[in-house]
Amino acid sequence: MFLKSKYRVEFSKSKEDVLENIKSSIFGGFPDFFGKSFTGKILENGFKIRLMRKDFQTFKGNFIRDKEDKYSLELFVGLEFYQLLALAAFFCFSLTILIRNFSENYYFLSLYFIAIGLMVYKNYRDSKKGKELFFDYLKNFDRDCEIISIK
Repeated sequence: MFLKSKYRVEFSKSKEDVLENIKSSIFGGFPDFFGKSFTGKILENGFKIRLMRKDFQTFKGNFIRDKEDKYSLELFVGLEFYQLLALAAFFCFSLTILIRNFSENYYFLSLYFIAIGLMVYKNYRDSKKGKELFFDYLKNFDRDCEIISIK
């Protein structure tokens, strides 16, 4: 994962309950669309999912056992390699088209940089909103969960 943030989530419910709740919210195919929040898969000790509405960030969680034999979730939020590669390819392609058609007209160049700036801002805002939606989902499932940002 690239451009990732790391969190630790401590639940008051068991690891199995958390994984089962997330598994019941994964979209498996067209008929079971209603009430589903995620696409992805559940593993034995964690998950790797994306939000259905904001299919940009990947949430990867692994349960780890601490010294007191309690489980906490180590959560990574970020971009997969292919997602970052697709963004880079789009920007390079559009920049190539702009340079090829550039004829000393700085108006189009400034429009291109404004469009790039707006796209970067929109992705940043959507990523923050995606994190908020996922954390709200976790807090609605377990009111007593604690989300700690790890730098």
